[in-house]
Amino acid sequence: MRIDDFFKVNHLPLAAKTLVVAVSGGPDSLALLDLLYQIKEQYHFRLLAAHLDHQLRPDSFEEEKVISAYCQNKSIELINEKWPQSLQPLGGVEAAARKYRYDFLVKIMRNYQGDYLLTAHHMDDLLENILLKFIRSGNPSEMNSLRAISEMQGMTLLRPLLNVTKADLLEYDKKHHIPYVIDQTNNEDDTLRNKLRHHVIPLLKKENKKIGQNALRFSKEVSLLTSIVDERFAQFDQPKKFLNVAYRLKTSALKQLNSEQKQAFWQHFIWQTWQERVNQNLANYTLLVYQGFFYLFKQLPARPANKEIILDQVFSFNKRKFLLSLKAAEPHKLIGNFRASNKKQFTAGSILPGTKLLLKDGSHVKSKKKFAQSGIPNILRPYCLTIYDGDKVVFIEQTYSNQQVCSGEKCFYLYEDN
Repeated sequence: MRIDDFFKVNHLPLAAKTLVVAVSGGPDSLALLDLLYQIKEQYHFRLLAAHLDHQLRPDSFEEEKVISAYCQNKSIELINEKWPQSLQPLGGVEAAARKYRYDFLVKIMRNYQGDYLLTAHHMDDLLENILLKFIRSGNPSEMNSLRAISEMQGMTLLRPLLNVTKADLLEYDKKHHIPYVIDQTNNEDDTLRNKLRHHVIPLLKKENKKIGQNALRFSKEVSLLTSIVDERFAQFDQPKKFLNVAYRLKTSALKQLNSEQKQAFWQHFIWQTWQERVNQNLANYTLLVYQGFFYLFKQLPARPANKEIILDQVFSFNKRKFLLSLKAAEPHKLIGNFRASNKKQFTAGSILPGTKLLLKDGSHVKSKKKFAQSGIPNILRPYCLTIYDGDKVVFIEQTYSNQQVCSGEKCFYLYEDN
């Protein structure tokens, strides 16, 4: 069993690279670590082992002892860390442990300038994952979450053992006298994954000994189709961040797609933006269509509080920074301008329902009409920066600016401070 074939086939250079291996102390991850150790000198790369003790079992320290002994014997750099029990939740431990583990691995990758992060997921894990996600969601993208090459927070994540069975790894450990620790909780039937592992998968293997290869073929086919979808959707205009609370896109941008394809577009966008897999209902996301625009957002923040503005001093509104000035303020991005007397202190805040706005001809119009003309739905209007000159509204972001010129009034420029 040689692991360098994986890097050759996928055109992944090894020379002078830094490889971080997630090591649990079990037979799979120690086999992966040893396979990489065997080719380390040949390809001249740096090899690091990263181990997180979740402290969920009284004997979890045994894993650290086994890993430390192995790494010391092979002169492999090892980073150990514990998941503080004070941070462990009472419920949803499995998901919380997974998040903490990946946050730990990302931290190691950044601290050590890692090029590749490797995990020891194998063919049996792939089959389990496909079945598990099929039961829970039936979403092909979720069923294909274990891929040989993927990205996580901008980092390259590799799973080079997906074409290797659990039995092969155990045989490798035995042949090379590699000690490991067996997590006894894996023998219990308290989780759906364990139930599949102990009862369902053995039946499937009895029906077809090559079902693991079928799972690998399924994964490769879904990856191919996913890449085609990625290329297709990349050809369309992409939603742009709007008011720091939503994403906006003209409905005409997706006119070539039918309703199901539009739904798939937004599922794809949510995954690309937030790394969340959602089904047809888009889970906790809201998708609105209003006045020729799509609006996508999750949970909206509280209504921004009003605050005073001092000229030429940066102020914040809804976690964005702005600058109001009487002169050019490069390289800041110009948001708009308006006329005002500035006899009183300017205030930044949200528009109040029913507010009337002064037009250039001296008449007034309700603010909701201006918002509708700008295609901004009611639920997002409080997040449009509104500037008051005393009690008078002189500017609403992307909606209105006071252009009526009166004696003594000056032109003010609003910039966003990036």
